[in-house]
Amino acid sequence: MKKKTQEPSISITGENVIGTINAGGNANVKITQKIIHQATPELNTLFKSVHKKVKSRRQDPKVDKVKLTAQVNRIEKETAKGKEADKDKLEGWIMKLENMAPDIVDVMLASLGGPVAGFTAAFKKIVERARKSTAGA
Repeated sequence: MKKKTQEPSISITGENVIGTINAGGNANVKITQKIIHQATPELNTLFKSVHKKVKSRRQDPKVDKVKLTAQVNRIEKETAKGKEADKDKLEGWIMKLENMAPDIVDVMLASLGGPVAGFTAAFKKIVERARKSTAGA
């Protein structure tokens, strides 16, 4: 008779993890998945660039970095909803961001410069419309 050995439990974590989980015998497997980043690579790249720009931005007595980061996080969280995102909220938040730090909106537009599709294209139009609305104010 073979002696059974218990395999150690393992934990798999990371960003955008793709892989295979094999379990046999009396193994219990629990998998929890959550969306951390955008569904599209373009939006993921966009927000990485925006966060990098916010962090490297010089201190400005007129714009608190904490408030700026909070505004970007609001926009990022809403865009993570994809087609379900509230476009009016996004436009308003981007207009506020444009008033706070137009250079951050510049980074957004630059990141959306190439051909984009799906919700990314809709987001690009929202950013452009917000910029035009703010310019006219």
